[in-house]
Amino acid sequence: MNKYVVGFAFSEKADAVLLVKKLRPEWQKGHLNGVGGKIEEGETPAEAMNRECFEETGLSLPWRHKGVMTGMNNDGQKFECHIFYAYDQSIFFYEQKEDEPLSIYDPSLVSEYPTINNLQYLVPLGMANDRVNFLRLEY
Repeated sequence: MNKYVVGFAFSEKADAVLLVKKLRPEWQKGHLNGVGGKIEEGETPAEAMNRECFEETGLSLPWRHKGVMTGMNNDGQKFECHIFYAYDQSIFFYEQKEDEPLSIYDPSLVSEYPTINNLQYLVPLGMANDRVNFLRLEY
């Protein structure tokens, strides 16, 4: 099973969110997603989230683990994905470190863009900033 992390980096008031316009894998190409990637051998999900965020954005953020999704990706592979949220004004000072474009979006308008399907509820959950963990999402 492939294991991943994804993080949604919001401003302190949750009125802005930093997202990635994906170039790969093919089934995500052209769609928005959070910052993240694969958990490497020996890493905890929190370590992977911190590493992926720094590699992609140059930022070190106060990530909070909120839950786990499991199921089958659009490519037919089983996955487990740990979901993180951060609330920090430093998102406005990200660095474009890799080839997948980063941008700041109004989270209330994210549904107007092509997104990975689960962003339709993961971004609104982050906008609530309620400090409540959700349980487990299964596809």
